[in-house]
Amino acid sequence: MEQNVSEPKSNRGRSLFSFCGFHFLDDGFSDAFYIILPFLAAELQLSLSEVGLLKGVFSGAMSLFQLPMALLGEKVGELTIVALGTLGLAAGFLLLSLSVKLSVVFFSLILAKSTAAGQHSLSSSLLSRTYEESGRRAAMGTYNFSGDLGKVIIPFTLALLINWWGWRQATFSVAIGVFFLGLLLWAFSRQRLTALPVVHQKGKKSGWGIENKLGFSSLVTIGMLDYSVRAGLLTFLPFLLLEKGVPATEVGFALTLIFAGGAIGKFACGFLAERFGIIAMVISTELATAGGIMSIYYLPSAAIWGILPLVGIALNGTSSVLYASVAEIISPQKRSRGYGLYYALTLGSGSVSPILFGLLAQVTSLGYAFVLIAMLTLLTLPFTWALRRQTE
Repeated sequence: MEQNVSEPKSNRGRSLFSFCGFHFLDDGFSDAFYIILPFLAAELQLSLSEVGLLKGVFSGAMSLFQLPMALLGEKVGELTIVALGTLGLAAGFLLLSLSVKLSVVFFSLILAKSTAAGQHSLSSSLLSRTYEESGRRAAMGTYNFSGDLGKVIIPFTLALLINWWGWRQATFSVAIGVFFLGLLLWAFSRQRLTALPVVHQKGKKSGWGIENKLGFSSLVTIGMLDYSVRAGLLTFLPFLLLEKGVPATEVGFALTLIFAGGAIGKFACGFLAERFGIIAMVISTELATAGGIMSIYYLPSAAIWGILPLVGIALNGTSSVLYASVAEIISPQKRSRGYGLYYALTLGSGSVSPILFGLLAQVTSLGYAFVLIAMLTLLTLPFTWALRRQTE
């Protein structure tokens, strides 16, 4: 017997608001780490390979705990795991602001991202089921946009506070703010939101719920390459800007421009994919990303400020298209673990790529690593054509 997966329309807006709020805090604070990295590197005298290792541990903790958190969410509820993850993320950054040893820095990063690992998969699962009958792409687009809005506002706020107070006091203050906002949002959600139960059907085999394995494989491969490029670019862009003579106090604002462009890209590319198709949008955004990365490397510092938002649009445009497509090839009953598997693999690639690019930059040069990051973007194109054949 199948449970009813529909939800009263009055609760749809509450569900969307709640999970968009958590996404805003999670993504915003997570990407603020890119602003903190140069200050950590200078204070602890880290090499580029060690910087890559820090980012690798940060993303790796999120990747390793994707599936455990997704499966736990099936047992105790998506809302509980997402809310606790937001509080754990804030606690990790609070500890980071007080860390003076590299070992403590590693522990704080693992604490932050292991607890927050279920954010994307569980929220995506619940929202896709909430909007099963209609409006799913719009809801997922709004959810994605909320995260990118957080990537603009929270890093920008942190950059301002760093200029006034220094990175430690700024990080401490933002962590306290995110912690209490997370508590308020959880209290609101528990009073007004009853999360949908996971649906179980008789006659259905257990597993991951993947209805098109070849299509899912292509989506995962494109997602892994795309996230590897994003993680590599954002990790080492601050150091390239410093090499170009950009003051350290302005690096955070440069990243904010990319995040702002990313918010526009996430919002716009989902709608453009509806009109022009998934394949056309993935190819366009990946080509634009490669061209934008090369432009950042070759152009003088004064000329790249106008390019940074355009790079952000292309850099985040692909993921917006992919996220909604995943739901179309995973059965509603298994979306928590299906999305968990997708995010575990794609985010796992983002934990490896900064380490490899950091080692490469250490052995050769930062510029050589940037060229290879741009070339990696182009590897998505053959898999995009493969996806086209499987979805026709």
